[in-house]
Amino acid sequence: MPTLLAVIPHPDDESYSFAATMAAAALSGWDCRVVCASAGGAGKRYDGLPFHRPPLAEKRVQELGASCELLGAAPPECWGLVDGGLRTGVSHSARVAKAIVACAPQVVLTLGADGAYGHPDHLAVHEWVTTAWKEAEAYRRPALLFPVFAPGLFVPQWKRCRSMMGEPPNPPAESLGRDEAHYSLAIGRLAAVKRSAIAAHRSQLPRGRAEALFPAGLVDALMDTERFEDARGAPNSDVQGYFGNWQEAADAFVSVG
Repeated sequence: MPTLLAVIPHPDDESYSFAATMAAAALSGWDCRVVCASAGGAGKRYDGLPFHRPPLAEKRVQELGASCELLGAAPPECWGLVDGGLRTGVSHSARVAKAIVACAPQVVLTLGADGAYGHPDHLAVHEWVTTAWKEAEAYRRPALLFPVFAPGLFVPQWKRCRSMMGEPPNPPAESLGRDEAHYSLAIGRLAAVKRSAIAAHRSQLPRGRAEALFPAGLVDALMDTERFEDARGAPNSDVQGYFGNWQEAADAFVSVG
């Protein structure tokens, strides 16, 4: 059985970035797995429960598990690293490398060099995964893919996180997103699954609404296509074949809900 491994910084980063692709892969018979660096316990809480009952980090890991179940992925592995401190701490590229060896995936997904909207934790995980991938022996090196978002789409969210990025901000707003991509998946009928995966992260959603995760209109803009950049800098015929199979699964999906 082929394997897809997603390496994410926090619970919810799988949902808006490549949830439908994971679901399509699972529908195609792939073993989909998620490794999450931080439980995200430093954020605000919106599920109406007391902050420490259960602890927010514990709750968010539970929500990540619910999202993975919706996507057909295995229960996630969470490392519990410090939320908000991934870029200032030590590199965990060796730990990523061990995860890749253990899973032996054909495809690894992680956020791109812009971190979607520049969050320092996102940039750290991108650096760890990229380093581990580059240092892997060629015959063990899976396809490494980064989600590609439309230029400027995440600028409103970047502005929310601006204080984390130093002066001048790194990355700058104009570096977010790109027009070109090596692969794409028209998510069609899987858009509802993607929305459900976002909604699973209830403790992060004001008023319990998936659309409240980001500024107005942003979630809607993520419901048409998921696009990806190949770390090798060019499309690969094997990966194109994977996307062909995943597209068939996405197009054939019929919700029973």
